[in-house]
Parts: sequence; C-alpha cells; structure tokens
Amino acid sequence: MSARRNATLFGPSMVKPHALRPQLFSGNDPEARAQLSATSTSSHKLRARSLATSSHPFPSTSTSSPSSTSSRFAPRRPSSSRTFLSLATGLVLGSALALTLPRPRLLSLIFPNPTPLPHAADSEEGRLETQRIEKELQALPIVKQLREAQVPAAQGYANPLIAQDVFPTHVETSPTGIADRAPPRDSSLAPKYRESRPYAAANAGPHSLSGFTLRGPSKFAIPPLAFTSKDNKEAVFLMHLGRGLCGHEGVVHGGLLATVLDESLAWTALQLLPSNIGVTATLSLSYKKPTFADQFVVIRTEFVRQEGRKVWVKGQIEDLEGMVLVQAEALFVEPKMAKFLSSSSVREHLK
Repeated sequence: MSARRNATLFGPSMVKPHALRPQLFSGNDPEARAQLSATSTSSHKLRARSLATSSHPFPSTSTSSPSSTSSRFAPRRPSSSRTFLSLATGLVLGSALALTLPRPRLLSLIFPNPTPLPHAADSEEGRLETQRIEKELQALPIVKQLREAQVPAAQGYANPLIAQDVFPTHVETSPTGIADRAPPRDSSLAPKYRESRPYAAANAGPHSLSGFTLRGPSKFAIPPLAFTSKDNKEAVFLMHLGRGLCGHEGVVHGGLLATVLDESLAWTALQLLPSNIGVTATLSLSYKKPTFADQFVVIRTEFVRQEGRKVWVKGQIEDLEGMVLVQAEALFVEPKMAKFLSSSSVREHLK
C-alpha cells in the first residue's frame, strides 16, 4: 500500500521497476500493469538519452572561432603599388586606343579633338596634304561608278572628258586637270556624265568666296569633282570639307553647307537659262544629320521645272555611305537685264 501511495504522489517515473514487479505480477491488476508499462518506457527513454549524450558531447569551446577560420582562407588584398601600376597601364592603353581607333560620332560631338592650325597653301606640308586628298578622291568607289555609268548613245556623250588629278603625280593631264577618256567598247552605249573641276581651270579672283577665300588646306583643299548629264538636268559633285570650315568643333558650319548647296544648285539651274546668268530667289534647307568635318561628301542636284526665266531645282548632301545630311530646294531667276551683262566668266565656270 505504501508503494502504491508513493507511485501516486511522485508519478510512475519516480518508482523503480523492481520494487513494483513482485506486487504487480502477483495478481491480474490492470492499473498496476499500465503503471509498469509506463515506467519501463520512461526508463528506456532516459537510458537512450544518456547514451546519445555520451556519444555526442557538446561542442568544444576552444579558442578558435569561425572568424579566425574564415580569415585563414580569406584572399589577400593587392598592394597599393600593384593597384597603381594597373590603373596607370589601363590609362595609357585607353589613351592610345582613343587616339588611334575611329571615334564614335556621338563621342566626337561631346569630346571633339582640337583642330590644328592649317598649313600654308604654298608650304611643303600644305602641298603634301593637298596631294593626299586628291589621291583619295580619285580612289573613291563612287568616282569609279560615275565614270563607268552608261546610257544609250543618244543620251550620252560621244567623246567625254575625264577629270584627273588636279595635282598630277603619275598621270599626265592638261593644265585644267581634264584628260581624254577612252570611249566605251559598245557603240550603242555612251558615258552618262561629263567630268569637270569647277574653279580649277580659271582663276576665280579674290572676290570669290568658294573659289578663293575658302580655298586651301583645312578648308576646300581641292576643287570639287563634278559629273553632269548631257541634258544638264542632273549633276553629282564630290567635295572634301576640311576642319577649318566648322562652327561647333568637328562639325561643318550650317551656313557653309548652305553655300555649298547654293552653288551646286546654281550649277544645274544656270545651265538651263538662256544667258547662263541667274540669281538665287529662294533657298530652303532641311538639316537632317550633323555633317562632320574632314570627310568627302556627295552633292546631288536635279532639275524640277522651268517657267520662262525661272528654274526650280532640288538637291541634297550625302556622306559616302548614302546617308542624307542636308536637303534643299531653290528657285533661280534670270534678271531682266541679263542680256546686257557679260556672262563670259559664268560660262567659263560652267565648262
């Protein structure tokens, strides 16, 4: 009775199994059998827990910490001298590439290269620069295409001329820079264009903006190369624009481009007027893209219509890839007093 009271007060876990075993198995008491089963289960749990604790002790509290372990395998920081050497090498290589590789157009607008002072036209450097640009002009693929363009014989030139090197190096030409071109082999075809070099044959004089004032290295280094159709209703010009013709650094001045288009359109319009004399009545321009300096451009002009003394023409400036830079439309009018004016200089210029 005392054993059962102790089990009631302290619970089954506090009673030893061997103390209950004789009394429990002496009879068929279900309550005692349940207490014995619970006591055995608790005993097994305690024994298993003690075994687990002995086989897996608590982690050692040694002086080594995770921070010291991670610091042992941490990468070493580069020295300051090595960092400085890497930065200096990258700066030198980047500067060299920026000076040698072609620059993006947008970068040229934001950070343009400074324009050097132009060479004198009569200096050795000026002559070499002029000859270099002339050779580059003659080697352009579009020049070859225009020279090889053919049309039916009735619409072309029977014996056209070819405008060769104005500053001859290995090609013998006439003083005007014009040389004979061999006729095509097919007699049913003829060259579509005749070639000429405006301002190359005659001295334009100090009053001429395009033929005198703006001529020279870094400006109009060489005269333009003109291709004109037989009916004078179409013309193609190739021109080099130097770095001394800019407004913003590296970008050709818009007023200069207007002058180029005005004279190119006049080339087509004046040849259709009876006296070859005309003045610009209207000139409308539309600037599409910035025109960068130190490049060749293509100017195309085309006849639109004619009413008596009035001729309408249109044209555009392109780069060598065909991108339109400027578009223009113009009206040229022959003055009423044109018959009293001398047109010999104009006709000489239009040859």
